[in-house]
Amino acid sequence: MELTDLTVRPITGREELSLFSRLPYLLNEELADDLDRGRRRPDGMWVALLGDRLLARAAWWSRPGSSDPLILDILDVDDGLPDASTRVEIGVRLLRAAMPAVVPSGSPLPEYSRFIPPDWRDSADTRRVVEDRMTILERTGARLFVERLRLEWRPGSPLPEPSGRLSFRPLHHDHELPALMTEVLDGTLDAHSRHDLTRMSPAATAARHYEDELARYASPKHWWRVAVLPDAEPVGFVVPAHNGYNPIIAYLAVLPQHRGHGYIDDILAEGTRVLAQEGVPRVRASTDLGNVPMANAFRRARYVNFGREINMTWA
Repeated sequence: MELTDLTVRPITGREELSLFSRLPYLLNEELADDLDRGRRRPDGMWVALLGDRLLARAAWWSRPGSSDPLILDILDVDDGLPDASTRVEIGVRLLRAAMPAVVPSGSPLPEYSRFIPPDWRDSADTRRVVEDRMTILERTGARLFVERLRLEWRPGSPLPEPSGRLSFRPLHHDHELPALMTEVLDGTLDAHSRHDLTRMSPAATAARHYEDELARYASPKHWWRVAVLPDAEPVGFVVPAHNGYNPIIAYLAVLPQHRGHGYIDDILAEGTRVLAQEGVPRVRASTDLGNVPMANAFRRARYVNFGREINMTWA
């Protein structure tokens, strides 16, 4: 295939959404709503075309009202192209043209995220799709950061009755959760938190996570729960929320001094129960593949591992 006539550009607007969506990916169904809600902008959605054939595409997600991209969450090439080197070259040319135009000069490149099947390594075709995209990113300087489990609790799945060991209360004030988050960073197995701790203090890491994510959820804060012992000592907490796409367990933790007693099961059950009582169609969650204790807690709570997520970053 001759690539000298390859055109790389952003889409012109919503009228080209059907063009952008010619390549399949599970986020396609969200694109129109994302544009309407300001989570995507046409100038952050790029295509590589040969004539009228879409060969590759890339898109960045932003917070509503912000022009700064937060994550590169769509990168696709035409998997029907028979030559792997051609697929990779097209993707690399697309990213090298788009990234300087989308990411403000001097800003770090946003993390890459892709949702993939839970057994993606077991199928040659699925593995090729994932590895093609990873190779494209590696050619631009990115490296694998972490692989995560995507988890889902479905209505009808049993929830254990409260054990009676813990009570649950709402937060006393807005500053309580960041303070508890600071404590649970001691010994954390979460890759993003561990990375942040190499650059920031525990308090700064917790504050950033709280302000950049948890405090932004439009779902009610009275869903959030602090788990306490009979003497009112906090043991841990859970943050049930809605992220604009799904009901989620946004944060779940046990304080270091109370780990090893199985309290995580009580706390996760309470967070799931809060959302189940709202009549939600599902509850989503995620955790690092390497965070085995957390993954086991979700498994015991009847959460199904329905997918995985690949995160890659640039130094």
